[in-house]
Amino acid sequence: MGSLSSRVLSHPGRARAQQDPGSGAGGSARRPESGDDAAAHGFFNCLGSRKRKRSRGAFCYCHPDSETDEDEEEEDEQQRLLNTPRRKKLKSTSKYIYQTLFLNGENSDIKICALGEEWNLHRIYLCQSGYFSSMFSGSWKESSMNIIELEIPDQNIDIEALQVAFGSLYRDDVLIKPSRVIAILAAACMLQLDGLMQQCGETMKETVNVKTVCGYYTSAGTYGLDSVKKKCLEWLLNNLMTHQNVELLKELSINVMTQLIGSSNLFVMQVEMDVYTALKKWMFLQLVPSWNGSLNQLLTETDVWFSKKRKDFEGMTFLETEQGKPFVSVFRHLRLQYIISDLASARIIEQDSLVPSEWLCSVYKQQWFAMLRAEQDSEVGLRLASFDSSGKLICGRTTGYQILTLEKDQEQVVMNLDSRLLSFPLYICCNFLYISPEKRTENNHHPENPEN
Repeated sequence: MGSLSSRVLSHPGRARAQQDPGSGAGGSARRPESGDDAAAHGFFNCLGSRKRKRSRGAFCYCHPDSETDEDEEEEDEQQRLLNTPRRKKLKSTSKYIYQTLFLNGENSDIKICALGEEWNLHRIYLCQSGYFSSMFSGSWKESSMNIIELEIPDQNIDIEALQVAFGSLYRDDVLIKPSRVIAILAAACMLQLDGLMQQCGETMKETVNVKTVCGYYTSAGTYGLDSVKKKCLEWLLNNLMTHQNVELLKELSINVMTQLIGSSNLFVMQVEMDVYTALKKWMFLQLVPSWNGSLNQLLTETDVWFSKKRKDFEGMTFLETEQGKPFVSVFRHLRLQYIISDLASARIIEQDSLVPSEWLCSVYKQQWFAMLRAEQDSEVGLRLASFDSSGKLICGRTTGYQILTLEKDQEQVVMNLDSRLLSFPLYICCNFLYISPEKRTENNHHPENPEN
């Protein structure tokens, strides 16, 4: 920027304001004394002032009182700025501590040895760890030793994980890669570093996906991160049936799959038969983990493999064999009553010979009695009711027993309601039995009864 100066302009014959002899291009100009004629007339050049930015040679006419007000406002503003605290993190301090004390090991008073590696550390920093705090304050023999050999029983812990864990004692921020989070969590758990464990948990919850969910679920159970375990289970319930993956099916344990199939929150896009099919493919991959085909090939390969196995069943279903018994707890959670309601599905499940016949017989019996009860008993069908605030019935309607034949996407009116007689909220209860029509083929026709 150019030089900034102020001059007092006087009428002819009057003295001009003298510039400070010592001021140069960057010097400051002397303001006129209060007794100067120019100042008395309130007539001076405001070149470079903040009030007149558009023209360097512009003049401004300022009343002495307004000048005083501006000075006071400027002084108040300066005082406000001087008394307003400014927060600034001194990153250099944290970096200096980490570099000098941890990485360089200066002024170290204790050496930690583990997995063939050594760390020159400081007791005062190690006491942030519950593990070392107990060691130094208790009656352990290591409490007075300057060199400590750590036993690492957890195979998830490696040198890199210990480096991150020890380093976290010397800095206030740690970057955790999802690929390293389980190892770091294991080290943090062993050293009782609650803050680092919490940060590992947050990283895991933010990065749950098809590749990490099983490992995260297992580790969360091992190291006591219940919130991560819950997050993984929610992800599996939402994605197991909607986004199937060969590698995921291989990784899912019997215990986890039992929880998923037994949960009412399992997201099933189509029908219960899809759950059975998924379990069949999953069981095949558990038994043949070396299989590495595509998802499109998986069902065909599964059916071929179990078809060959049936020759060795000797009249038993697969779940009754020694090889199949470990999977019984999972298949027990199938809603078989919904599978056998469809003829094609019922035939497939009979042909596969995976599920014990006793399971199916009990379901067939249950469904048969349900159908008889619907046809011959006093089922009310669809019932509608409305109650007042005390629970007293205001109005109620029932459809009674009805038989409806529905084509695809067809609608049927089962009850007409007069809105003038209704009081909201309305409670609706439905009892219905869905019977799928049998698709007749040439193989199903018998000469003696061609119209069957």
